[in-house]
Amino acid sequence: MTSPLILVVCGAVLAGVLGSLFITISLSVDSWETITYDQDSLSTYLNANASSEYSCTLATSDTDFSVMEQTQKVISSNGTQTSQVYKFYLFNTYSGVWRMCDALSDESRQRLRTLTQNDVNRCFTFVTQYDEETSELPDMMKSIGRMQNSAASCFIVSVIDLVAAAAVGTFAIIQKQVSACMVTGVLYCMAGLFSIFGLTIFHTKMYYEMYQCYNFEIDLNDLSELPDPACAARIVSIGWAIPLSWVGVIMSLTAFGLWIFVTRAFRLIKSKTLI
Repeated sequence: MTSPLILVVCGAVLAGVLGSLFITISLSVDSWETITYDQDSLSTYLNANASSEYSCTLATSDTDFSVMEQTQKVISSNGTQTSQVYKFYLFNTYSGVWRMCDALSDESRQRLRTLTQNDVNRCFTFVTQYDEETSELPDMMKSIGRMQNSAASCFIVSVIDLVAAAAVGTFAIIQKQVSACMVTGVLYCMAGLFSIFGLTIFHTKMYYEMYQCYNFEIDLNDLSELPDPACAARIVSIGWAIPLSWVGVIMSLTAFGLWIFVTRAFRLIKSKTLI
């Protein structure tokens, strides 16, 4: 009959491996969040009329972009009224912890580059490209970048803890070291806690994007804030990597509990040996 202690040790190792695997996989993909635009909602503004300040040209596919125009009346100091037209380029994006990418085809990206006279890269990496101190972005974009980098920092700590837990745990099992088992459990606990912090920050960012229409479209729109019709058509969806990372958190915390149990068992066995 298999010893209960061996089963607990195997369970602790398995929980730690699964937790590390799930968190690592979720961090390595850009399937955390997708932003799309409802074409039916935008189609309301297809035909421009005098009563509406908005007009829209719809994308022909998911890899194309829509163009919404907003016409604002401007009165100069001498009383002359002129019209100012602002253009908003709306396209689907997907993002992960580290970066945000667009879903544009090469042809659409080249056409957008011609229209905006700006470089349109497929992906924007927050950790390396966003600098809050030198950035001249509006506050809402800075908030998105700040939260994105904060979440990334938490996950970096989590990955370091998972790697350290694997190394210390291997040593603990081979040498049957009580202190090493305890350290392994604490490392898994820290990895789970920092992952929770990162996920909470990411969910907070998504809340602002869903309900406050925060966006991070750099240098593509004439105005920093999207107009109300674009916000109404904007759909922010959760990707499959977020539930997977939550499962990884649960497995990491389970590994913490099992490793603490293994620590107490090894301590009891060693105390009996000394007696």
